[in-house]
Amino acid sequence: MGSKNVLKKSVFGGFKKEDVINYVEQLQQEIVNLKRELGECNAYKRDFELMKNEKEKAEKELASQREENSSLRAKNSELIEMNASLNLKAEEMQVCVEDCERKLSESEEKAAKLERDLAESENNFSKIREAEKIVAQAKATASSVKSDAKAGVESAKADVACANDRIKTACVNFESAAASLKSSADSLMEALEQAADKLEFSAEEA
Repeated sequence: MGSKNVLKKSVFGGFKKEDVINYVEQLQQEIVNLKRELGECNAYKRDFELMKNEKEKAEKELASQREENSSLRAKNSELIEMNASLNLKAEEMQVCVEDCERKLSESEEKAAKLERDLAESENNFSKIREAEKIVAQAKATASSVKSDAKAGVESAKADVACANDRIKTACVNFESAAASLKSSADSLMEALEQAADKLEFSAEEA
C-alpha cells in the first residue's frame, strides 16, 4: 500500500517534491477505494436487514398459516421450506455482515491512518515549498553579497592604484628635495671653507 512507501529525501534535506505529490495522490486513491469498500459493506448490511425483515414476515405468515385448516397444508409446507431457506440465507448473510463489519472497522482505521498520512504529507509539502523560498532568498542574498564584494574589490584596487601614484610622486619630490638639500649643503661647506681660509690668512698677517 502507499502508506507503507518511504519518501525519498532530497540532497538538501526534506523530501522530493514529486515524491510527495505522487504519495499524496496515491493516498487519495486509497481513500477512494476504501470509501467504495465501505459502500459495498453498507449495501450488504442493508440487504441483510431486508432479508431479516422478509424472514420475520415469513415467520409471521407461517404462524398465521399454521392456524388454517388442512387445505392450506401444501402452502404451509412451502412456507416451511421457504422459511428454512430464508434461515439458511439469514445465517449466511449474518456471517457476511459480521465479516463486513470487521472489514468496515479495519477500513475505518485504514482511512483514519491514510488521512493522517495525507495531512503529514501535505505538511511536508508545505515545508518543502518554504525551503525552496529560503533557498531562493539565500541565492539572491549570495548574488548581492558577491556583487557588493566585487564592487569593494574594484574600489580597493582603485584606491591602491591612487595611493601608488601618490607614493611615486612623493618619492620623486623627495629625491628632488634631497638633491637640492645636498647642493645647498655642498655650497655651504664650500663657503665655510673659504671663510675659514680667510680667517687663517687674516690671523697670519696680524
